[in-house]
Formats: sequence, C-alpha cells, structure tokens
Amino acid sequence: MKRTTHSARLFTRTFGPLSLAALALTACSDDGTAATTTVLPLAPRVVVTSVKGDAESELIAAIYARVLEESGFRVARKDAVELDRAGYYQALQDGEFQLIPDHSGDLLKFVYSQPGAAPTPSTVLPEETATTQAPILITTTTLTPPSTSTGDTTGDTTGDTTGDTTGDTTGDTTPTGTTTTVEPSSDSTTTEATTTEAATTTAGGDTTTTTSVATGGNGRSIPEQVIAINAAMPSTVIVSNGATAEKKPVVACTDATMAAHSDVELRTLTNLASVAPDIRLAGPAAFMDDQSSGYTALMRYYGGDYKELVTVEEADVEAAIDADTADCFVVDSLNPVITGKKLTIMIDQLWMVPSNAVVALMSSTVSTPELMAALDGVGISLSTERLNSMMYEILVNGSDPVVVANAFIDTLL
Repeated sequence: MKRTTHSARLFTRTFGPLSLAALALTACSDDGTAATTTVLPLAPRVVVTSVKGDAESELIAAIYARVLEESGFRVARKDAVELDRAGYYQALQDGEFQLIPDHSGDLLKFVYSQPGAAPTPSTVLPEETATTQAPILITTTTLTPPSTSTGDTTGDTTGDTTGDTTGDTTGDTTPTGTTTTVEPSSDSTTTEATTTEAATTTAGGDTTTTTSVATGGNGRSIPEQVIAINAAMPSTVIVSNGATAEKKPVVACTDATMAAHSDVELRTLTNLASVAPDIRLAGPAAFMDDQSSGYTALMRYYGGDYKELVTVEEADVEAAIDADTADCFVVDSLNPVITGKKLTIMIDQLWMVPSNAVVALMSSTVSTPELMAALDGVGISLSTERLNSMMYEILVNGSDPVVVANAFIDTLL
C-alpha cells in the first residue's frame, strides 16, 4: 500500500498527481440512463538519474525521487550515468531520462558557452573597498532590581497609586543603568533586493548606531541565475527554482571563534568584517589571488581590516584548525570538515561569490506546476548546512546516499 503523508511542512498536495492511477469518474443522468465513464490520462513517468561516482549527485537524485513519490508522482530510478555535463545535457534532450541534479552557477556557465549562445550575463563588482559596519551586539537587557522596604508598607501600597504610576511610566521607560540592544531577527538577510538595518541603542539615548546593507540585483543570486539559465536553454529543457543549499567557497569560523565573539552577532560576512581586527582569516592561494570572487571581492563587498591573512589550501584545513592557525577559513561549502569540526558558515548575503545552488535539470515534458512545487518545497529545507551534514555521513561515515536521503525526507514528514 502506498504511504500517504499529510504534512504541510514539505509538500502541497494536489489532486492532479493523485489521480494518475486512471481513476474512473462515473456520472448518472437524471432519467436513469446508462452511466458515462471517463478515464483520466496518466501523467508522464519521471525518470530520475544522477552522475555515477558523484556522491552528492546520487544523494540529491535520491532526495528528488523520494519527494516526487511522496507527492504522488510515478517515479523510475535510472542507474547513475557515466556522463559529463555536456553528455547528460544532450541525453536529457534525447529522452533517456527526465531529471538529473545540477548546480545553478555551473550550469549557467555551461549553457552560455554553447555555440550560438548569447554572451554570459555580466555581474557587478563594486569598484571601491566597502565601509566596515559597526558590530551588532547580542540582545541583552539588565533591569534594576525592584526596591524593597523593611517597614510596614501594606497600607501605603493599597492606597491611591494609579495616578502616580501612570504619569511616571509614560516618560522614560528605560530604568537607570539598563542597557538594551536591538538585535535583528534571523531573517534579516534575504536573497531579494532589500535593505536591512540593525540598531544599537544605549540607555538615555547617548549612543545610537544604525547600519544599512543593500543587497541583491548584482546578477549573482539564485533567482537571477535561474532566469538566465532558462532563457538560454531550448524549450524542451527547464531548471527548477533551486534549493537553498549551495556548492561554492564560503567563509566558515571555528567553534572557538564563535564562542570568543558570543557578545556580537556573527552570522554574515558583514558581521565578520565588523570584528575583522580580531580575526585571522585563512584561504587557498587561488582565493587570495581571485579578483572577481576572492579576497579582492571580499574587500569590495564587505570590507574589513583583518588581523592576519594566512594561506591554507583546502586539503590542509582540518590540520590548520587543530593547530589553531586561523580563526575563519575559506573552504568549499560541501567539505565535510565543516560538520566534522563544527564550523559556522558566514552568510554571503551580497553574493560576493556567485550562487551555485542545487537545482533539478529536467525535461519540460514533466515540469508541471505540481512537480515544480514539490521540488521547491523540499528545496526550502535543503540548506547548505544540512547538505554538508549529509555529505559527512556519506563521505566520512560511509553511509549509503539513498539511506541518507530517506532519513532526511523522513524528518520533514
């Protein structure tokens, strides 16, 4: 018997996919004449595959296959293909399968490199070093203890106190000696073109610092890439809107660094730049030399006067963490060292490094609104951190990608 889920967290159920079993609809006329039977056509079968030898591709393909099954689609799992991107791009158009995982940034470069393609959409790189923002303090509130009296105050406190307290509380409500910091919510960074603000206020109005960060619109975000990809591909092929999980260089900080700066918000590269004088930043030589998305771009997008710059190659990151060589490291977002060493990824809210999100490359013959909604639903929950954790299970603990994929989906049901 097919299992049915009623979870609203992951999927929006539709009757379209659920009617794929050729249900017979019978309508009887008022005069009792013979019934008319209409058989609804089956939706196309979705053949899902992956790239052989690529653990991440196999994992994502297993996730997509399970998601579609849970949403009521007919799914066939095809053995992983031994093809490069050009090979599976053509095989998809030839109808050998209908869906294969890919990455938005890599696919964008590929489709615009094809013969006859338009020039690759340009991206915007700031011309000058960014102004460093002030650190954002973590929310803390210290209240003055209520006064106490050892005398007999029962009669006094039961008297007329309403008028007095009303007048007092309409004025300055911040108690003497109180410090209140306004902390932006966890959703203060966004993938849309917005402006975020964070305010720090000290009692009495003596100090107020407001920082503004403009985001979006530089051609490097996931939505912009998806639009550009679909515009360049033939009408027989389409790409999904993408997951929040990405495969690209990120800056990740050690557990000790996060603890040492627990008094400030440290979630984004803007936050990191605000405490840069205390941070030793390490990265591969290629990152240090990269003008478009390396250290030069880091300075132009976020600024920051770092305490020390250290060259550490990707393969040496784990040893460098153990040796306390640096506080934060530039590392591939899917490197299992992030999970193994409990590193915290700094959010690149300005897309200094162009997005490279997990997407589904598929045949347009199966890209119904219901199917796209199912993929988008799981994409929201598939974060970079979650994907890294699953890759750790596969690459370090030796788990089967299908088992890991099913365990992930089970947590969402």
